[in-house]
Amino acid sequence: MCGICGMFNQASVSRPDRETLEHMLHAIRHRGPDGEEALVLDNVALGFNRLSFLDLEGGMQPIQNEDRTLSMICNGEVFNFRELRRELEEKGHRFRTGTDVEVILHLYEEEGLDFPKRLNGQFAIALYDDNKKRLVLVRDQIGICPLFYTVHDGRVLFASEIKAILEYPGVPRRLNMKAVDQLMNFPGVVSPVTFFDGIRALQGGHMLVVTAEEIRDLEFWDLRYPVEEGSDLGEEYYAQTLREKLKQAISRRLVADVPIGFYISGGLDSSVVACYIGKFLLNSYYSFSAEIGSGGELDESQFQQMVKECVGSTHYSTQVNEEEIWENLGKVIYHAESAVKESYDVAAYLLSGLVRRSPAKAVLTGQGSDEFFCGYVGYMLDLFRNMQKGRMTPEEQAANELLWGDPYFRYERIHPELRKIHRQIYSDGVRGELESFSAWRESPIDTRKVAGLSAQKRRSYIDYKLRLSDHLLGEHGDRMFFSHSVEGRHPFLDAELLDFVTTIPDKYKLNGTNEKYILKKAGEGIVPEPILKRKKFPFQAPGMSAMVKRPSLGPDFLSDELLRKYGVFDVEYVHQMKKAYQQEDFKLMGAYEIDYLLIVMTVTMLCEQYSLSL
Repeated sequence: MCGICGMFNQASVSRPDRETLEHMLHAIRHRGPDGEEALVLDNVALGFNRLSFLDLEGGMQPIQNEDRTLSMICNGEVFNFRELRRELEEKGHRFRTGTDVEVILHLYEEEGLDFPKRLNGQFAIALYDDNKKRLVLVRDQIGICPLFYTVHDGRVLFASEIKAILEYPGVPRRLNMKAVDQLMNFPGVVSPVTFFDGIRALQGGHMLVVTAEEIRDLEFWDLRYPVEEGSDLGEEYYAQTLREKLKQAISRRLVADVPIGFYISGGLDSSVVACYIGKFLLNSYYSFSAEIGSGGELDESQFQQMVKECVGSTHYSTQVNEEEIWENLGKVIYHAESAVKESYDVAAYLLSGLVRRSPAKAVLTGQGSDEFFCGYVGYMLDLFRNMQKGRMTPEEQAANELLWGDPYFRYERIHPELRKIHRQIYSDGVRGELESFSAWRESPIDTRKVAGLSAQKRRSYIDYKLRLSDHLLGEHGDRMFFSHSVEGRHPFLDAELLDFVTTIPDKYKLNGTNEKYILKKAGEGIVPEPILKRKKFPFQAPGMSAMVKRPSLGPDFLSDELLRKYGVFDVEYVHQMKKAYQQEDFKLMGAYEIDYLLIVMTVTMLCEQYSLSL
């Protein structure tokens, strides 16, 4: 993958400025240090930073078609490019490069705006059609590759990261309070919302069609679960088919002209990927792991060692201690372009740095399994839905109906109770405007798409929208990978695999209280048995309760001076939280309690780093 940016004239009559484009490219050079290229035409400019994987000598972008009426830049990979290329060559199309992404241009010539439906991959595309005078921006189905945009000075500006857009003169730098409130209520921000007011994230499975007259946001894909389950073909069929689909998905992601590696966390998902590679596909691959703590409750090294021995790869590991967490948090916030409420992004940042110091340029991960195989505790809590109903107040039922389309469906939090806390955390000035930016003024999903679904399928869809795309794949994934010029690839998010997974009956994903049951069956004889039998263990790192009990490292982002400077949070309430966190017996319950003090600190960090104001 790479970094892309550019601008398109909507109302401006002046030619796009090459110097500004070069500043935008420089801001995201970490995404593609292998080369830089720009194309400036009368009303569009396309910039590209390259991280090379295929056709190392001849695969530079922008790429144009035969008569140069189409120009394209793409951050990403098309994993089914070989089949598509054969098909297109049979229809007479001529290819100039050996890259995977050139098929995009010729697919567009054949199928117009329907072309993304044919792509199995992870991609953010900017394609300019000179004949139609239109720009087409596309983000892959799940939203693995980021793409941000804004309209300013008569131009549509776009980029892989927001920091490139901020290089355009005069783009406002304002904190988006809706993003802060989403972080308070949900796993993270949800596209199209970003922390930068006026700058939007293109949603996964969407395309933006831009002309001088209009901007159209079109959805070309979404996760679709059947309301009624089809025929049950039996456990053995689903396990065997899943095994074959996984092998294909993993194999597709190992295609490159440079070394590829994979992560070993010690959990089921990364172990499945690693052990499949070891059993079926291994050919001088590299593996990587991060150990948080040593021998403590967060230590998973024994399971990582088990997988490493099973696979036999060339292995790199790093230990992450608390000091490193806090020393690197500022760098994480800069690259994430987001505040956070868990410090484990730092572990991901340090792990990608380890990859950068190895021969590998890309790694396969286990992301995306929990959301589609019932890997979180919420799926088990849904089994006790009837017991929860009687404990829900009318206020909570109304919030659940608005947010999730079902008054008795609770997604992780009791939002009316959270709102009482939030009213105390926010400053007086912000508190008075709360209803204007509230994360639950409207649902972050289209509730029509979960109507009639089982609780399991409803939760899976919401997890995909709220947890996976922008949080785990975005600020925790893509931005941490590319901070060190590394690409992440995710076999569980293969388009063909997901099409199959949506047909698996609920009972094979959550069997009683046995989460990811069918995935474990598909791993039998391949993944070490202790890992198949291991209970779910969320990836965690120390929170603010650990930090405030030791001397502050670096600038104090919880100081009264900075809190008053930005005016987002109530200074006295932050004092109360700090005192509570400093108590010897204070401890947050991992993923089950919100680390509000970390949110306060990282929002302040974000404002400082990007000079944001309310």
